[in-house]
Amino acid sequence: MRRLIDRSRVLSTFLSLVAICPGSSALGTKGFGETPIAGVPAAIGNAVYHATGRRIRDLPITQDKLL
Repeated sequence: MRRLIDRSRVLSTFLSLVAICPGSSALGTKGFGETPIAGVPAAIGNAVYHATGRRIRDLPITQDKLL
């Protein structure tokens, strides 16, 4: 039996505020948004491999590379 994770099973999270560092943008960010997206192309490549049996090792993954 599979169980879905609901709000009661997730550990509490906390927010920590830090001072704005020199060299950050006008909003105080330092480009963290690029970090979580680094694994997305690899996940798509693995999904293509499992669906087609062909390993594509360079991007972009196009239909021409699969044929």
